[in-house]
Amino acid sequence: MSRWVRTILITFSFLLAVFFLVVLLMIVSPEILTGMITLILDMAQKQPMRTIAIIVTLTGFLITLIALVVSVMSGRLRKTRIRANEIGAIEIGVEAIENIALNSAKIAQSGVKSAKARISPSRGGKLSVRMICQVYSDVEIPMMMARVQERVKKDIEKYTGIEVENVEVRVSRVEAIAPRVER
Repeated sequence: MSRWVRTILITFSFLLAVFFLVVLLMIVSPEILTGMITLILDMAQKQPMRTIAIIVTLTGFLITLIALVVSVMSGRLRKTRIRANEIGAIEIGVEAIENIALNSAKIAQSGVKSAKARISPSRGGKLSVRMICQVYSDVEIPMMMARVQERVKKDIEKYTGIEVENVEVRVSRVEAIAPRVER
């Protein structure tokens, strides 16, 4: 998620938390409820306060609407990617693309023990791939993860025909290679 999307969602969450805190305080304390009703009546009767209240309310409504749209639209990639040709349409599922990325990471012979892949949309109909890997301890991490990045990008583009903008690899854990005990 981009920085401005996070900022909008954080702002929305904060405003919502403050709103529900005020509502809770109004329910718990009759004095606060009376004070809020008096404040609202004063704002409704005085024109400058009324205008400010309308602007603040509309701004809050717009932030809420934008946060809703952004959270829905910036979620996971749609279930399929559709590629059209002269015969018809080809639908490639997100899970299929993630499996291609996982297989590529393991086939790259780069010491990957296990991996998780996450596909998200990027600019211009391209894909962005994010991988979280567990590697063995005898791995030169920068060199081998660069190999994983290249292999994942190449394989997804080769097998799906969809361009990959970037491949982010995060190494979350380094596993020791278990010694073999021969009998």
